[in-house]
Amino acid sequence: MRTGPERWPTLFSPCALGPLTLPNRIVMPAMDPSLADATGHVTQAMEDHYVARAAGGAGLIITGNVAVSPRGRLSPWMAMWADDTADPGWARLIARVHAVGGRIFPQLSHAGRQTVSQFAGGQPLSASDIPCPVMRDPPRSMTPDEIEETITAFADAAARAQRSGADGVELHMAHGYLVCQFLSPYSNHRDDAWGGDTAGRTRFAVEIVRRIRARCGAEFPVQCRLSADERVEGGITPDLAAQHAEALVRAGATSLSISACNYESYRYNMPAYYLPEATYADLAGSVRRHLAAAGLAVPVIAVGRFRRPELAEAVLARGDADLIAMGRALIADPELPARLATGDEAAVRPCVACNRCAESVTQGPVRCLVNPQAGRVTVAPAPVEHARDILVVGAGPAGILAAVEAARRGHRVRLVDADDTVGGKVRASGVPPEKAAFGALADWLGRTLAEAPVHVELGRRLTPAEVLADPADVILIAVGAEANPAPPIEGLGATSPVLHPEAALADPTPRRHVLVVGGGPEGCEVADAFIHRDPRPEVTLVEKRPKVGLGLPSSVRALLAARLEDAGVRVATGRTVSSVGADAVLLADRKGRPAETLPPADLVVLAIGVRAPAEWADVHGDPRVTLLGDAQEPATILEAMESGWRVGRSV
Repeated sequence: MRTGPERWPTLFSPCALGPLTLPNRIVMPAMDPSLADATGHVTQAMEDHYVARAAGGAGLIITGNVAVSPRGRLSPWMAMWADDTADPGWARLIARVHAVGGRIFPQLSHAGRQTVSQFAGGQPLSASDIPCPVMRDPPRSMTPDEIEETITAFADAAARAQRSGADGVELHMAHGYLVCQFLSPYSNHRDDAWGGDTAGRTRFAVEIVRRIRARCGAEFPVQCRLSADERVEGGITPDLAAQHAEALVRAGATSLSISACNYESYRYNMPAYYLPEATYADLAGSVRRHLAAAGLAVPVIAVGRFRRPELAEAVLARGDADLIAMGRALIADPELPARLATGDEAAVRPCVACNRCAESVTQGPVRCLVNPQAGRVTVAPAPVEHARDILVVGAGPAGILAAVEAARRGHRVRLVDADDTVGGKVRASGVPPEKAAFGALADWLGRTLAEAPVHVELGRRLTPAEVLADPADVILIAVGAEANPAPPIEGLGATSPVLHPEAALADPTPRRHVLVVGGGPEGCEVADAFIHRDPRPEVTLVEKRPKVGLGLPSSVRALLAARLEDAGVRVATGRTVSSVGADAVLLADRKGRPAETLPPADLVVLAIGVRAPAEWADVHGDPRVTLLGDAQEPATILEAMESGWRVGRSV
C-alpha cells in the first residue's frame, strides 16, 4: 500500500505560514463546537475536541469562533477571551495540543448584528443600524468610540493568545459577522471614516490587523478569514474580496482563509450534499491569483466540503490554494490525516455532509451523524471483567455499533440480520446520487464490523420467539422500524402501484406522474430523486403540515426546497389525499373539504413515516432484552448510531 505522501504529495508536504511551518496542508477550520462553559471558558470536552484532531494529524487546528467581547457572543456555549480569567484554560488547551505535535490558532470573533441581546448582554452592534434578515433583534450603529474599543479588544485577545502559547490567531472577517458587516456594502451604509467607499469599509479590518501587529510583533502569525462572495444582492463580490485581501496582507496578514456567505445566504455557507465538493475552491483561487499579481503571495486556504484527498490534491496542484480545510470531515473522523498518511483511505469514517453538526451547535454541544464521540469528553471504554454472550439482532447502524463496541470490550458477540448486506437504512439513504457518501458510510460500517471480533450471520431471519429462546446472556434488538399503516385513502392501490420510499427509489420503472404522500425528509428526497430521472415524470408532493422537509437541518431543507421548486414539483401543503382514481387524484384541506383535483398518478409513494415494529413489542418482558435505534423509537441515523454506540459501551 502506498503512503499518503506518495499518493498525494502536495497535500502531505510542509507549508510555511510566516515563521510557522506546518507538517502538511490539512487544516481544521473554525467550526464552533459549542463546548465552552457559561462564562465562555474552556472545558474538558472542548480540550478533548481539539486535542483529538491535533493527535489525528491535522497540520493546523483553528478553534471555533472566540468572542473578544461579551457584546460579540452569539450563544451561551460560545467561547470568550475577553479578559485574563480565561487564560489558564486556554494555556492548558494549547499545551495539550502542542504535546501531541499539533499547532493551533484561536479564531477571534465578534458576532455584531448576528446575535440577540439575550446572549450579547445588550442591543446587538453593527456597522449600521440595518437589521439582519435572520436574527430578531435589530442592531444599532457603533459609535467611533465603540469601534476603537472593539479594535482594542481584538488586539488584547491576540496578545492573550500569544502569551498563552498559541501558534497564531485567525480573525473572523467572514460569514456576516461584525468585521464582515463593516467590509460589506450590503451591511455598511456609513458615511464617516468607517464607510462610504471600499477604503472606508475596509478600515476597521485593516486597523485590527495593524493593532495586533503592534502588540504581538512582526513574527506572530495573523490569519484572516474572508467571505469572498456573500451571495446576496449588494454584498461582497469576488472582485471586492480580492481588494479586501490585498489591503489586509499589506497591513500584515500572514495568511488567508477564503469562505463565502452570511446568515441570509446560510444555505450555501456549509455546503450540504446537494452542493458540489470543493464548492469555494475557485474563490480561493481568484484571491490567490490577485495577490500574486500584486506581488503579495501569502498562503491561502480553500474551504467548502473537502473529504476526498484526491480532490484536495487536485485543487492544490492547479494553484487554487496552498492549504485545504477539512472541517466536517475532521469532526466525523479526527484521525483522518493519520489514516490518509498511511494510505488507508478506506479506514476513514466518511463525512456525509448532512449538516447535523451545524444544526446541533445551535442547541448545545456538537453532534455528528457518523461519530457518536463528537462533543464528548474522550474516555476509552474499560475492558469487561466478565465476558458475556451477547446476541444482536439487526445489522443497521445501531446494531453494528453496539456489536462492535461490546466485542471490543471483551464480550462474545453474535450479530444476525435477515438481509444479505449490512447497513440498513444507511445503505438505503445512499441511493440518490447526491447522497453517495451514505453508501460510503455503509461500506465503512461493514468494514468496521468485519474487523471486529463479532460472529456475523446474514440472510437469517429470527422471529421474536426464536430470539427469546436463545441462551444469550444479553439480547440487543436493532431491527429498525416499520412503515406506518396506510392512511384511509379511497381507491389507494386499485389503479396504480403503491410503494414505500426505499422500494420506490429502487424501482427503475419509468413513470409519467408520481404522487408522493408525505412531505417530510423522506418524501422530499423521493420527489427529488424522481425529478432527476430520465425520462423525468411529473411529481406532486402532498403534505398536511404548512411546510415540507421538516426534520432536515435548515440548510439542507432550504437547498432541497429550492431544487424541488426549480424542477417544477407541485408542492401542496396543508392538504391530504382523499382519493386516488383512474381519472384523477383528489386533495382535501385540513378540515376534510374538497380542495384540489390532480391528474391521475401511475405511482403512489407513501412517505408517511415509520414506527417501532409491532412484531417485537412483547419482548420487553425478558430482562435480557434491550431495544436499540428505531426498534426502540424511530428517529434519524444520528440517533441510531448514538444508541448503538452508547449501549455497546455500557452493556
